[in-house]
Amino acid sequence: MNQRAMVLDPEERDRLVDDFRTGLERAAKNCESYGLRDGNSVDAAQTVVDLATLLSEMAVLKNELRLQSRQFKNTLEELRLFGNDLRQHGERLQRDLDRAREQAASVQGQTERQFLLALLDLRDRLQSGVDAAGRVPSSFLTRLVPAPTRFAASLAEGQRLTLQRLDDLLASHGVRSLQVLGEALDPHRMRVVGVEAASEAANVADGTVLREVQRGFLHEGELLRVAQVIVSRKETRT
Repeated sequence: MNQRAMVLDPEERDRLVDDFRTGLERAAKNCESYGLRDGNSVDAAQTVVDLATLLSEMAVLKNELRLQSRQFKNTLEELRLFGNDLRQHGERLQRDLDRAREQAASVQGQTERQFLLALLDLRDRLQSGVDAAGRVPSSFLTRLVPAPTRFAASLAEGQRLTLQRLDDLLASHGVRSLQVLGEALDPHRMRVVGVEAASEAANVADGTVLREVQRGFLHEGELLRVAQVIVSRKETRT
C-alpha cells in the first residue's frame, strides 16, 4: 500500500526539534543527579538520535492511523449499504410470498367453485329424477301388477336419499339454497326465464317470483349460482 508522508511546516518542525532536544538535555541532567558520572554515563552513540528520521516516522504513523480510520469508515459504509440491500431483498421476497399466497388462494377458490358447480349440476339431475318419480300416474295395470311399481318407488327412494346426502355435503361446504319463491325479483341473484300473467284479482305484485326453473345457491354468503325464475305480470285489458 502506497503511503504519503505528512509534510510539516518548517517552523513547526524546528519547534519540535528544539522541544525534543530540551527533553534529552533534561533527561541527561536527571541522570547526573542520580549519580551517573563519567564512567556510568550513557554511551554517546546511544544518545545520538536522528531527530528528522524520528519525526518522519511519527508522521508516517499518524498518516497510517488516518488511513486505517478512513478504511474503517469505508467498511462501515459498505456494511450499511449491504444491510439496506438485504432489507430491500427481504421486502421483495415478502411481497412475492404474499402475491404467491394470493394467487394460490385465488386458484383454490376457483377450483372449489368449479367443483361445487359440478355438484350442483349433479344435484339438478337427481332432483329431476326424484320429481319425475313422484309424478308417475297410477293406472289399472299398475294395480294389477304392483311389482314394477314397488321397484320404481324403491328406486325413487334411493334417489331421494342420495339427494339428501348430497345436500348435506353441500351444506358442510357452506352452500345454501336461495329462498326466492314469493320474493320480488332481484336481478343480482335471479335471472328471469319466463313470465306468467296474473289476474287483477290475485294479490301478486308485478315481478314476484312464482316458480323456480333452476335453484340458486350461496357459498359462504356469496352468490355461487343465480336462480332461474318465472315471475308474474298483471294482465292488461285491451
